[in-house]
Amino acid sequence: MRLFQTKTHYISQIFNVNIQVYHLDNIKACYFSSPDQSNQNPIHRSNMVNPIFSLYWVWAIFFFASESDGFRDRGAVLGHHSPPAIFVFGDSLSDTGNLMAAFPFLADAENSPYGSTFFHGPSGRYSDGRLIIDFMASKWGFPFVEPYFENIVPNYRRGINFAVSGATARNVTEPIPFFLPLQTDQFVRFKRSVNASLNSEHKSDCLVSHVPEVKSFEDGLYMIFIGVNDILNSLFLNASAPPFVMEEIVPRVISSIFKAVQDLYKEGAKNFIVFNIPAIGCTPMVLTLGSSGPFNSTDGLGCLKDYNQVARYSNNELEKALAILTHQIEHINIMVADIYGFMLKTIANPARYGFDDRAKFKACCGFGGDPFNYNPLVPCGGNPAAKACSQPSKYTSWDGLHFTDAFNHRFVEEMMKSTPFPKFY
Repeated sequence: MRLFQTKTHYISQIFNVNIQVYHLDNIKACYFSSPDQSNQNPIHRSNMVNPIFSLYWVWAIFFFASESDGFRDRGAVLGHHSPPAIFVFGDSLSDTGNLMAAFPFLADAENSPYGSTFFHGPSGRYSDGRLIIDFMASKWGFPFVEPYFENIVPNYRRGINFAVSGATARNVTEPIPFFLPLQTDQFVRFKRSVNASLNSEHKSDCLVSHVPEVKSFEDGLYMIFIGVNDILNSLFLNASAPPFVMEEIVPRVISSIFKAVQDLYKEGAKNFIVFNIPAIGCTPMVLTLGSSGPFNSTDGLGCLKDYNQVARYSNNELEKALAILTHQIEHINIMVADIYGFMLKTIANPARYGFDDRAKFKACCGFGGDPFNYNPLVPCGGNPAAKACSQPSKYTSWDGLHFTDAFNHRFVEEMMKSTPFPKFY
């Protein structure tokens, strides 16, 4: 939270610069067969070269669960095939380096000990290692999908990631200007640039091998993982009460996600995974900030009830909205990934999932010690006083809000086993 409070003005000021300026730096000679060809259509080339990160076919592993396991399957069996490409929209829970590339030296995740468990150094991810989408990609033999703002010979053959840490679902430019409607606009621009480039008589074999096939935009997998920043910013930056957030903020969040699915469908998208809002009342950050306020009642698990009620209400409204979409639109497949439910399962029985009961409410990387090891003024990666724990794999929370590599891994493993955490519409 401190990151966005102190650096917001810097971001909002430079946001007036055309976003495509980042793309102009991404032109790679590799994509063109001769120096003469590299001078043609620079705008199309620059747009074609900056996409981001990919996720991979995930449905097949879920289609064998019965309705009693928590699934609602509309009968669309996608089969045991990987998607041709994955297109990701979201925030820090799925950002694999966009914030770091777009705003250098801004994010705490650029600093150690972020990335220490798997990458052995910062990777732009808000975790000690891999994110959920990384594990999903690995399950299908995909490489990690690169960020939209990647500028070192990116390869988008398997998809692109538009997620940016701090982004909101609503059309809000603060604290981070890459809100969901802008991310979907960037996708449209990217798709058009790819199509134009592939139809060019000057395309090279290298270009063809580094961008999605045209049909991939129709048959690919579209992942949306956003909304929690809208809620947290309202609760803690704007000091709004939970009832206000449910009444005023949540409907706008759901409306934005609803419209994003509609807009992407108009561009040919058919297959969606939408992640719901995590159980924020169980996170070290919210437990620290909320325990001293008026909404500090806890439930039987030890989580803050009023804050989890906001998440639960959001998720119920999300499911209602997505159910409407599936009845309004033919040939659309939507799955909700229930990370809220999985968080509650791990809090209730940490040992079952390989976590330490004594660490279930603690940040691995933080400051302050028990009970939550979180201090907003001493953030992980932003202050050397914030230290990482010795066994991140025993923790669910990495920095007080984001998940550890171990949690992300276990969530994907449970999804692959057809547990109740994905739901179909």
